[in-house]
Amino acid sequence: MASLDDMMDSSQNNLAHMVGRLAPSSVLDRTPVQHSNYNKSFYGNVQKLMSPTELIKENIHKETPAMVFTREHQDLIKQGESWMKTTAESCNITAALIVTVVFAASITVPGGSNQEYGIPVFKKETAFTIFAVSNALSLFSATTALLMFLSILNACFSE
Repeated sequence: MASLDDMMDSSQNNLAHMVGRLAPSSVLDRTPVQHSNYNKSFYGNVQKLMSPTELIKENIHKETPAMVFTREHQDLIKQGESWMKTTAESCNITAALIVTVVFAASITVPGGSNQEYGIPVFKKETAFTIFAVSNALSLFSATTALLMFLSILNACFSE
């Protein structure tokens, strides 16, 4: 019985070369990012099964398995980058609107303030405390989401 390292096709491609090829999109009905992640994890799992010498062996086109994987997935990486950026832009707009509304709610004190001391009228009420804490959590969460989506927009994409 032949081992995984001994199997090659007519172009001297071993199993790692073949796994580095892009699966047809009809087989994997996913977004470009999911498709790329699936292929990368599958490729990584096959690499664990093979000897290190087979992972650097070149085929007749002088390509290592890693080179085949990179060449085959170039378009998918570009599609994934585009998909991620458009998704992040949409979510960024939503997060910015939420931050604006929550900030406006946080500076507008329900019931107003005591004119003499500037202390909120409902300061000792439980509902006011719940409002203040939930508003602070909302502002923190929305701001974090906004910064996360901004970092996605400014990120470098690679395989």
